[in-house]
Amino acid sequence: MKRMAIALLGMLVACSALAATGKIDKDALQTAFKKAFPQFKITDIQPAPMEGMVLVELNGTEAVYATNDGHYVFTGDLIELGDKGPVNLSEQRMQKTRSDGLAKVEAKNMITYKAKGKEKAQIYAFTDTTCPYCRKLHSHMADYNKAGITVHYLAFPRGGPASKAAQDMRHIWCADDREDAFTEANLQNDISEAKLGDCAKAVNNQYQMGVHMGVRGTPAIYSAEGVQLGGYLSPQQLVQRLGL
Repeated sequence: MKRMAIALLGMLVACSALAATGKIDKDALQTAFKKAFPQFKITDIQPAPMEGMVLVELNGTEAVYATNDGHYVFTGDLIELGDKGPVNLSEQRMQKTRSDGLAKVEAKNMITYKAKGKEKAQIYAFTDTTCPYCRKLHSHMADYNKAGITVHYLAFPRGGPASKAAQDMRHIWCADDREDAFTEANLQNDISEAKLGDCAKAVNNQYQMGVHMGVRGTPAIYSAEGVQLGGYLSPQQLVQRLGL
């Protein structure tokens, strides 16, 4: 989402989006947004935490806040200042979106390296086999697993679904031994040539999922609860971030 484009929504969303009673006319709001920015699809409209505003969800994950008079749209994080300190309500919402999305990914569509011994945590890492820091992260896999961390890899070719990296990752995701093929690709730069089938669809699907979750680079690491842990993290740093 381009912030400049979103900022312009405040000037383009019509007052006709409001019914005479002051309630949001969702149909009118949908029409105004579609006319102004057809690349954005409103997927939900609900009252915002603060009086006089509504939360408008775009493309299933992104969200903006609109005033009830329909004249202004705000982007960025919404932070509540409470007795227990500031709470980022926008990040809380994204965490649930990520958690729900990650929970729906079938195990057969991920490349997983399980924890050794008792599992203490699971993480999800969007990765690209051409990414230097992704390779560095994978070189520590034995240490992550030894620390009780299960690592689930999701494909995120930075050049998009049409890139060579995406095609390479399709071969990896369709390999008979995906874990071995993934390790060879990352540590030896050796890409296996596997027969492509339905298994290859996971690369496109996970790339689109990453885009909707706000992934901008790799590696992008999330907890099972949807908390964004960071990019490359050493075993010690990851253990610390997870509170293990």
